Amino acid sequence: MEFKTRSLMTSISKMCTRSIHHYNPPSKYPKVNVKDVELNPPKYGFRKVLKPTLAQSPTKTLFPSAEIAKLYVENGKPIPNRFVSRIDSETARQNFEEFQEKLAMDEPHFKIGKKQVFLPGGRICLLRNNAKHTPYQAKFLVPKKMNKLDLRDYLWHVYGLRALNITVQLQPAKWVRNHRDLARHRVPQMKKMTIDMAEPFVWPEVSKTLLDKLESEKNNMEELVMRGYAQGSDKKKPIDSYDGMFKENDKVERFIPKSFAKSSVKAMKQIGGHLKSADTRAQVSNFLKL
Repeated sequence: MEFKTRSLMTSISKMCTRSIHHYNPPSKYPKVNVKDVELNPPKYGFRKVLKPTLAQSPTKTLFPSAEIAKLYVENGKPIPNRFVSRIDSETARQNFEEFQEKLAMDEPHFKIGKKQVFLPGGRICLLRNNAKHTPYQAKFLVPKKMNKLDLRDYLWHVYGLRALNITVQLQPAKWVRNHRDLARHRVPQMKKMTIDMAEPFVWPEVSKTLLDKLESEKNNMEELVMRGYAQGSDKKKPIDSYDGMFKENDKVERFIPKSFAKSSVKAMKQIGGHLKSADTRAQVSNFLKL
């Protein structure tokens, strides 16, 4: 009985193995029409389209957070934290109307500071906008001691520019190496501020004449620098920079005839012997009272 059971299990295992490694010949493949097969199926349209949530409901109001919070309350759902306003809609609307009124009367929309701040060694430079900035934004390079309120007061009192929103970027001090001795040191930190303006400002385009002048100056300087690394006969080649008007400093070569060199050597030896003579030493010692 045990032998029969073992043989039965062996045959079943062989059948399972045969079924796993069995491949149908091409003649038994299912018949499919070529026109019904799509080799490159689209990657869209197979997902289930869900209904928009309450947070995605469109609102055309000035304060959408309050309207969306009302929708959550009407549907009996908890209000998410991002729609829980710290101030009520009435206060926000009142602040907005007050801002519009000051904007129309050309008055400062913020409380002017009373404490005077002096930054005699500071500089405030207007920089060109990056690609991510809009015409309603401006970027400034400011001292590290200046904060947002100082820049807002400065722009309003000096230029009459209204800074609606200010963001700060403090760039890290990077490690750089000196090209002469390869010493490593940190470059100073740079603090930049980006403001939002009520009116757009577009930087004027740089004239093509100035760009061509800068490009020619760059090429001329590169040629002069590479001339310093010239070797062999390349040192005697003419320089084409600055339309051929650049002239190197000619090195003066001393020409001394052989006859004069021989006579001068003899004369120097005679003078040296006279200075080292006993009479000369005695005169010097008497003068110095040694």
